[in-house]
Amino acid sequence: MIKKFGLPFFLWLAIVCLNISLLPPSPLIAKEVIVAIGDSITQADTHWTVNGHKNTIQGGWVTRLGNLLEQDFPDVYKVVNKGINGDTALGVLRRLERDVILLKPDVVIIAIGTNDIFAKLSEVPNSAPDAYQATITRIFNKLQQHLPDTPVFVMGMTTVLRKYAHIRFGNFLPQQEVVQAVFNDYNIILKKLTPGFEFFYIDLPSQWPEDIEESWKLCADGIHPNDAGYNLMAVVLYDTLRSTILYLRQKS
Repeated sequence: MIKKFGLPFFLWLAIVCLNISLLPPSPLIAKEVIVAIGDSITQADTHWTVNGHKNTIQGGWVTRLGNLLEQDFPDVYKVVNKGINGDTALGVLRRLERDVILLKPDVVIIAIGTNDIFAKLSEVPNSAPDAYQATITRIFNKLQQHLPDTPVFVMGMTTVLRKYAHIRFGNFLPQQEVVQAVFNDYNIILKKLTPGFEFFYIDLPSQWPEDIEESWKLCADGIHPNDAGYNLMAVVLYDTLRSTILYLRQKS
């Protein structure tokens, strides 16, 4: 009988097989994590039907961005949705550590401010552009402190449509011209702040129709996008990623 190291061959072979079976499994390659944090437009639960406009998909631009990434980068990215209905910039600041920093993401996307604007338009105390700017600055500072090497993308906000929003939400908005001006002010805040932190501003408003009726084709209820609107948001965001961090990935 063949012997190996003084043991019968079959016994030696059994020991080797047992040792192999007891080895820990090879670790799976972890996906790069993209965290998207924001309000209901990010959360994107099923919204309402208004005048035939529907948005019946569970998941909006976050889901669609994940699908686009999966097409070109299979099994590379995981997009985590941290949107909460009704949230504001202050709400994002309060949960930033739990919902973003502790996850140690590879990319962060922030889309917040619409409800801050609603508070301003409704004359809620302590709601003004300077308060929003101060809170966004605190968010940016905290991200830069705890995630200094993580790319951060900040999405501009599309203007709500008073003509259609009041059907579902009540007549709480002033005239469209006033609404448009306030949205412009808040988007300017984001545009001005992002370069100083070396973050990326996603100019979604410039890609969105200015005409009310054309914009309505992308809306579910005058505030939230429908399927077509979420498709456009995902494409604009993906194009921004592709021209920045994804471009660098493809070159390396």
